[in-house]
Amino acid sequence: MPKYIVTASALRVRSGPGTTYSIIGMLYKNNVVQGDEINGDWVNVVTPDNKTGWSHRGYLELVDESPPPPSGTAYRVDASTLNLRQGPGLNYTVIGSLKFGETVDGLSVSGDNQWAQVRKSTGVIGWSSLKYLTKVTPPPPPSPTDVTLTVTTDNLNVRSGPGEGYPVTGQVHKGEVVVYLNASPDWKWVNIKTNTNATGWASSKYLNESNDLLASPEDYPATGLHRALSDVIPMRQEPNETSAEVAPVKFNRVLKVESISPDGKWKRCTNAWGEQGWYPVERLAKLGDVVIQKSQEEFPWLPIAYAEFGTRETPGAQHNPKIVAYLMSTDLAQKYTSLPDETDWCAGFVNWCIEKAGLPSTNSAVVNPWRSWGKASAPPKRGAVTTFLWDDGWAHVSLYLGDVGNYVICLGGNQSDAVWISVYHKKYVTSYRIY
Repeated sequence: MPKYIVTASALRVRSGPGTTYSIIGMLYKNNVVQGDEINGDWVNVVTPDNKTGWSHRGYLELVDESPPPPSGTAYRVDASTLNLRQGPGLNYTVIGSLKFGETVDGLSVSGDNQWAQVRKSTGVIGWSSLKYLTKVTPPPPPSPTDVTLTVTTDNLNVRSGPGEGYPVTGQVHKGEVVVYLNASPDWKWVNIKTNTNATGWASSKYLNESNDLLASPEDYPATGLHRALSDVIPMRQEPNETSAEVAPVKFNRVLKVESISPDGKWKRCTNAWGEQGWYPVERLAKLGDVVIQKSQEEFPWLPIAYAEFGTRETPGAQHNPKIVAYLMSTDLAQKYTSLPDETDWCAGFVNWCIEKAGLPSTNSAVVNPWRSWGKASAPPKRGAVTTFLWDDGWAHVSLYLGDVGNYVICLGGNQSDAVWISVYHKKYVTSYRIY
């Protein structure tokens, strides 16, 4: 049965071949599905969770199930867009497209030397006109230790320096994978290596690190706190892939591992909400000693925060009195006699910890005052009060513990509705502060 790769960020699966049919599921970018019958613009697909339905053909690219080996040739696309066809000729079905500047692997050339069979970075294989392809030196494949980023916008300028004032030296395109080299201090710009082996700077706003990784085999036997390395795999009731789902798990979500299945393939975990289930060992990376409280911490508020680890919101009409106390340590106490534990309480938790340590606080339940509290910590010290600003405009404050790659590990309140450890990308950090 043919396979297709999803090119849209989200794609509906319907009960029949048309928009009037009900939605029965969703597919997401780079999902690979099996396709059978074609009805006009619709493909009858079997999803990864074995649902059968119909999805629009315009957002599905055909994947060759037995691709030929690369020929050592690479091509650069010189047209603004270039059709990718099922065979070497205009009479063959269009199965996808290529963008200007995109580099593809060359696999073979048609007998009339008018068409090239090429492979995209996503693995999709098809034929395109050689008239709009220029042969280039193929770039070396990324090293297993390279950090790769995926372009999320149609056309992203690559510049000679970290800012819009620098000249444009090239472009990368949606879906292309580039190699991370370094970043500006504020993480607004990232130095990258493209698939043509060129280097330059691009806006970090349109570059996402992979959320589909594998753990080192050294981590397989470990227990304790781990981060999840997938954005689509749920915790399950039993240690097998057919068991019922307990809860979804997002990339970098921190889980506490208590045990390992007898066959060594699954880990029993607890999330911040107290839900328990099983997760594949190859998708969990241990956080190690950085998350363990030290016998002597430099800043007195950090042991106080550790002592609260696991405190979580109480579902329903009841409210956890500890979380209420965090909130009431701020100036909110002058306005309210009590507050629900669903109130945003990350800043209240930090304020409570600082006051328990006998130090001046901001007395505020909002994040912004913490950006100027105390003094800057550069580089950040363990325990530094760390503020964040998300893409949607919401802010957060937590306590820095250490790094893992381009991410910071933080202990804080209101992290998955609990005092928990979370992993956040450095590009969202707005300040590190100590007293």
